[in-house]
Amino acid sequence: MQNQRLIQKLRDFFNKEYEIGKNLITYQRNLDYYNFPGKFDIGVKLDHFKEVILQEETGLELGGVNKKSFLLIFPIQEVETLHDGNITLLGQEIKAIKESSIDFGLFILIGVNKSEIENDELRQLSFISNSIEGFLIRTIPRRFWCRISSNVLQRNFSFEFLGNAIFHLYHQKFGNLIKTMEIFFINTYTDSIEHFKEISSEITAQFAKKWKAKIEEWKKRIDCEYDWGCQICPYRENCYYVKEVLIEREELGK
Repeated sequence: MQNQRLIQKLRDFFNKEYEIGKNLITYQRNLDYYNFPGKFDIGVKLDHFKEVILQEETGLELGGVNKKSFLLIFPIQEVETLHDGNITLLGQEIKAIKESSIDFGLFILIGVNKSEIENDELRQLSFISNSIEGFLIRTIPRRFWCRISSNVLQRNFSFEFLGNAIFHLYHQKFGNLIKTMEIFFINTYTDSIEHFKEISSEITAQFAKKWKAKIEEWKKRIDCEYDWGCQICPYRENCYYVKEVLIEREELGK
């Protein structure tokens, strides 16, 4: 029930943005999404495009330095809450963007089996970055940005294409684990990105609470008594080594 309420709040946000005159575009997933890459002149293949896009090769940067950005991937078991296959864009399509760098946010809703709700892999986008030609994702704490190469921009790279590529790759990687999916992009409107982050803070708080619990459990397992977080811990490398040893011992004991 809580997740349904949160999702409805976010839908209301997009509707209100449209009502005050902001550009809102809705696409529907290509029905043949398993074979859709063959219909475009841009490569999409799982873990096939592990490339670095240099600044001079970049045609458009989404997020990045001095730009607002967010990334939120929310797996839920209330699959009926999602509008499966919808791609919602609040902002401008790529062909209408004149700037070389814009504010950007990406929100992905994933309906999954209850048993997979804690699957952390669902919230990692490195496989997306490694699987689309001319597209690069970078994330660091509190910062998320993407680069699109000039080369693929000339071949009509668009948010409609990117949404379909994300659908395709998630289904390729996770198969029947994915029951439903919905994707939201926000760009150009700085105030909309800030407002969305405020509304979605309940979701990010859920993740933060779960992550804190995992850290506390991990600290108990290795008898860690330090108050600081793992990210700034001076003993982090040693800790990770101990973790690897524990994992190997658990595997041997199975």
